[in-house]
Amino acid sequence: MRYAATVTYDGSQLAGWQKQPNAITVQEIVEQNLTKLSDVYVNVQAAGRTDSGVHARGQVVSFSLRNLWNEERLLLAMNANLPQAVRVTRIRIVTPDFHARRSALWREYRYFVWHGKFCYPHIAKYVWWNKREWNMQKVRAACSMMEGTHNFRAFCRVSECPENSFRNILRLKVCSNRNLTVFRIRGNAFLTNMVRIMMGNINLVGIGKYDTEWIDELLSGKSRIFSGATAPSSGLFLWSVGYNTFSS
Repeated sequence: MRYAATVTYDGSQLAGWQKQPNAITVQEIVEQNLTKLSDVYVNVQAAGRTDSGVHARGQVVSFSLRNLWNEERLLLAMNANLPQAVRVTRIRIVTPDFHARRSALWREYRYFVWHGKFCYPHIAKYVWWNKREWNMQKVRAACSMMEGTHNFRAFCRVSECPENSFRNILRLKVCSNRNLTVFRIRGNAFLTNMVRIMMGNINLVGIGKYDTEWIDELLSGKSRIFSGATAPSSGLFLWSVGYNTFSS
């Protein structure tokens, strides 16, 4: 039977989604959990491969089990054995061809920035504490420029940049309330480190180091070396993933 699970996790102490040697990852944790329940190895696919330190509110994973489980019973069984940093919030029985990554229509990330002379310790692991003030008019203009289909080569880790680096940003909205600024970035797909590099470049426009026209130049397909620094992973959340019949 094929299942889709919505998974939330605190990535601050985890080495990202994908399995790797000598590191604790979300994929390894979830696969070990399901394998324990099934007595056979269970492979799990994810909608998005989050990096080390990145969080998720609505990551979607897909997997197959030999036996039929009631969705609620499977959710309770998984959460009973998962560490506190990882939780399953919903499980659905899906069609045999469902794949968490290939079936996704869009993914939405949210990035949280905290401005101010101090940062509350309760939220420090979940924001980018940026002590510089931003020109929000320029920040919003930079966000508008990134919407649509562009060549995001300058917004991708060099070692993992594919030949086709065009991506479609369906929506990039920013909301600011006192010290907290929240970005909502929805796209059909993303390159490695793309959102964090976008945030790093928006920061440079916000503090006045570059004009908004610089963003247009980067989106013409320039190399990563012309782009700004990668923003910290702490502020990034994989927020939601959309499919034909549901969203996380």
